[in-house]
Amino acid sequence: MRYLLAVTALFALLLPQDGAFAADRKVIIGFRSAVGKKDVRHKEKVYRHGGRVKRTHSAVNAISATLSEEEIERLKKDPDVAYVESDFVFSSIEPVVVASGEYAATWGVQHIGADQVAEAGITGARVRVAVLDTGIDYTHPELRDNYKGGYNFVADNNDPMDDAYSLSHGTHVAGIIAARNNGTGVVGVAPAAELYAVKVLDGGLGGKLSDIIAGIEWAIENRMQVVNMSFGNMEFSQALKDACDLAYRSGIVLVASAGNFSPGVVLYPAAFDSVVAVSATYQDDTLGTFSSYGPQVELAAPGHNIYSTAIGGGYRTNFGTSQAAPHVTGAAALLISAGITDTNGNRSVADEVRQRLAAAARDLGEPGRDIYYGYGLVDVAKAVLYPPSIETVVTTPRGKRCASVTTLDLTNSTYRLDITGATLQALEVRVGSADGPLVNFIRFRRGTEGAASFSYTASGTVRLVLIPHGKPGTSARVTAVPEQL
Repeated sequence: MRYLLAVTALFALLLPQDGAFAADRKVIIGFRSAVGKKDVRHKEKVYRHGGRVKRTHSAVNAISATLSEEEIERLKKDPDVAYVESDFVFSSIEPVVVASGEYAATWGVQHIGADQVAEAGITGARVRVAVLDTGIDYTHPELRDNYKGGYNFVADNNDPMDDAYSLSHGTHVAGIIAARNNGTGVVGVAPAAELYAVKVLDGGLGGKLSDIIAGIEWAIENRMQVVNMSFGNMEFSQALKDACDLAYRSGIVLVASAGNFSPGVVLYPAAFDSVVAVSATYQDDTLGTFSSYGPQVELAAPGHNIYSTAIGGGYRTNFGTSQAAPHVTGAAALLISAGITDTNGNRSVADEVRQRLAAAARDLGEPGRDIYYGYGLVDVAKAVLYPPSIETVVTTPRGKRCASVTTLDLTNSTYRLDITGATLQALEVRVGSADGPLVNFIRFRRGTEGAASFSYTASGTVRLVLIPHGKPGTSARVTAVPEQL
């Protein structure tokens, strides 16, 4: 933690002041009324207080600007001003550097089952992934074919080349996500995904909050499907939360590093509900001693001794939650590439991606979700290749005694059917219809816990019909869990 604070303070000291007086402060001003890029009313409020506008944001009702402390206090009294927060610096999450067949060289990619998914012909093709970082060396042989564009918000130009020469941070992250499967060097989790470099961190690994928000806005406007954010800060920002929330509502899967050397504290933006927070593991699946953890952790992923692409066409080994997050980002791209569907009709698959990754994760640590591994180690092979678990509740009808059936559609796998919480007397399971072949007839006797399990192998697509027996209103929960392909 002392390391993170010291680095953040150092970045703040080294950043140029853009001609501002020493007493001036760079801030983000949030307004209660809508802010549009062509709307000058909100800019005029800043100008009247002697400020200079940097950027009008599109994802949040906010303006980035520079004002004196005295004028900031006056501006806060404006009833239309919701908040004024510092445009503070985020730093990439990178603790230590280790000097430096493709799947054999990239243990993390193989460990989460991405090689099995590639063998099935699913490689992340046509999925748009934005890497918010120090940029990408888009000339690298492993990345140039997948690189599709981006923007540099640090210099405000169209060249998001990675200039973090000491660590190749953005290039290293990009390689974990989508290095080509070309027979040399390394391979990424989703080797055919489309990479977009959104440079929001400078070569010294620091980035202004306003630039990060602008990068998220760019991702929304350019219809990215997955965003990787391997950086963090302990300070909460309402503007950043609003931007992340809007991106998630727009259908983007947001993935971020939990942080390094911050036990019990997950950094922002990973700590937001709209973002998948990722902790880091060693090769033996234990939590990295460098990894942050906390209740916001959703998934764990390989983050130690990760070999990936570096600036100048080379390779290097780094470790940290910066390396863990892109494993999950690549896994999300593979799920989207495999054609995961919008099951709840909200015109987005971002929530389905998160649910599937959580359900398929290898449970580590305490049973269920915990503060160290979240739902567990990401398992993209199970998430993509196995059919998902299916859950339903069967209930005997109230009122008139009539037939009441519930169906489960199972596909090409062996399933374990778990019946729990049964208050009914019996459950009849048949194939195809209520008068089809009998699979099982399970009786629940008074005084038992109302639970039972059995296995069923579906060859192709099979419909199981569940017929409850008992007093009206009694029920049971049935979960079909795939056990093998």
